[in-house]
Amino acid sequence: MKKIHYLLFIVASIAISSCASDNQDPVSPSTDLRDNFVAYWNVIENSTTIGGQTTFVVNVTKSTTNSNEIILNNFSGLSQSARASVSNNNITIPYQQIGTVGFTQGSGTLTNANTMSLTYTNTIGATAADNCTAVFTKQ
Repeated sequence: MKKIHYLLFIVASIAISSCASDNQDPVSPSTDLRDNFVAYWNVIENSTTIGGQTTFVVNVTKSTTNSNEIILNNFSGLSQSARASVSNNNITIPYQQIGTVGFTQGSGTLTNANTMSLTYTNTIGATAADNCTAVFTKQ
């Protein structure tokens, strides 16, 4: 009889242990894709309106109101901010007003840990659209 109780005890222990481990969610690390973009970036911009290259620094930060967005401070060297959504290594700059300066929209790709390429169109005041390409390099 003791053997039967002992055997039942072991079987019950295994069953309880098995159920307990099934109910636990595995711990998965959370990664914020925006972390790859957050930095100070040296920018070389080519503009169709200016007809040459300009250089400036952009500080990219995380949006505090949208967990999928970053903020590009000093966007296009205009001392204004633009927002962009992040998806993997890509960003999308939706059509938006940048301060009181004008409007912009575009997209870009993080080509490696230290380089990002963007293409965007700025409309400043009443001037025609200024098509820009820019290479961002992390400081």
